[in-house]
Amino acid sequence: MRIKEDATKPRERFVTALSCGTPDRVPVFDFLFSPRLQKEMLGYTTELYDGESQMKLAGKLGLDAQFIPINGYCGFEEEPHTRGAHYLDEWGITYVKDGWPVMVQIDVPIKNREDWKNYRLPDPDAPHRVKMIRDAVKANEQDLAVIAGFLGPFTMMYWYFMDLANLSLTIYDDPDLVTEMCEAYVQWTLETVRIAWESGGIDAFGLADDWGGTTSLLMSPAHLRQFFIKPFRDIVRGMLAYGAPVMMHNDGNLWKVMDDLVDTGISGFHPVERAATMDLKKIKDRYRGRLCPIGNINNKTTMVTGTPEDVRREALECLKIAAPGGGYVLATDHSLHDDIPIENIHAYIETAEKYGTYPLRF
Repeated sequence: MRIKEDATKPRERFVTALSCGTPDRVPVFDFLFSPRLQKEMLGYTTELYDGESQMKLAGKLGLDAQFIPINGYCGFEEEPHTRGAHYLDEWGITYVKDGWPVMVQIDVPIKNREDWKNYRLPDPDAPHRVKMIRDAVKANEQDLAVIAGFLGPFTMMYWYFMDLANLSLTIYDDPDLVTEMCEAYVQWTLETVRIAWESGGIDAFGLADDWGGTTSLLMSPAHLRQFFIKPFRDIVRGMLAYGAPVMMHNDGNLWKVMDDLVDTGISGFHPVERAATMDLKKIKDRYRGRLCPIGNINNKTTMVTGTPEDVRREALECLKIAAPGGGYVLATDHSLHDDIPIENIHAYIETAEKYGTYPLRF
């Protein structure tokens, strides 16, 4: 095992591990979806998920990287709304204000081919598109890795362009429409990736595309392969062309398509969800040197109702399984949310700092 000597800052530490290398110690990452945590750590909350406060919060917690999506990332508010309000975003999607930072859509813009014929994608080069990323880069005093976030084609199709029921019918009634929409979305995303990269300060790409529920895939493996894995792979390859690694967020039970997923070329796989039977040891052993697993601390049970000692125990278990040889990032198996006690958050971060230094000594 060779430790990369220059990978001692958070930015290099995270990128080295995400690229299946061995930094000075195991990096720590998480999605920060908790206004309460923001209040406790920073002394204030923000109405919107924003680049500046997210970087400050990640730095204060001791994380090594932070996810910063492009503006216009579906489900994230672009302007504040009162709770219960209905509103329309630039994609033509209708939401109800019911949470933070992700909102639930209640209506979608495309029901059939005629809707698609009249539909216009947002301008990828709109002035606001990379504001959040630029704000994050400017506020990055701790030299964390900035992960530029994008949505994958399957989530975009079944949750935002269409709903799952309509998409399922369209696959049978008009499969060419599904292909056309995916191709257009890939082109839009790759243009936006270029714009984001050229804005400067990005260290990695994040591509979120949820294919599975807790017990099974949301669509058959055959249909995922026929319609969605190729456009996903096209986006991944377009991102990798800039020389930056790609972290995929994809929770749920994915065993039936894990080989397909790894073959797209992704660098890292988040969050290795425990409740969905995603076994960290199996993932590490099967894809060693090809894929960096990220996560696996249970954020629904251990992080919420466990003691700090329970969290340390589970975090140490993850380190023992996946940290040897490098290529692992410690995280929960989804995000940090308001139901998680702050002492449990500190417990797993401190565990990485105490036991995750290379060469490992457990």
